[in-house]
Amino acid sequence: MSGLVFLELGAVVFGLALLARVADRVEVSPIPFYLVAGLCFGEGGVAHLDLSENFVEVAAEIGVVLLLLTLGLEYTSAELGHALRTGAPAGAVDIALNATPGVIAGLLLGFDAKATLLL
Repeated sequence: MSGLVFLELGAVVFGLALLARVADRVEVSPIPFYLVAGLCFGEGGVAHLDLSENFVEVAAEIGVVLLLLTLGLEYTSAELGHALRTGAPAGAVDIALNATPGVIAGLLLGFDAKATLLL
């Protein structure tokens, strides 16, 4: 079964690579192409990809690993530390203005801890 997931992942990545190539030819970012492809092949889209049950989970895990690898290749630890220090005030403002009201609303609505945290 995991072999099927990797074949599906390869097919999707191949399709995204083709879209990236088209985007490169017209000299724009491939991200809008990826978004349109997701809309076309997602739930309620023009065509539905019949992917295995574990596809999204495996693809998400691989995507996170590749994202972290890319960050590690692009930035030094000093640059990441500096970005963390300079971004801390914005994170504190985000917690104060977004997370706190969400938690309060979740508690008032009687949500469980997981739902409150997500809110």
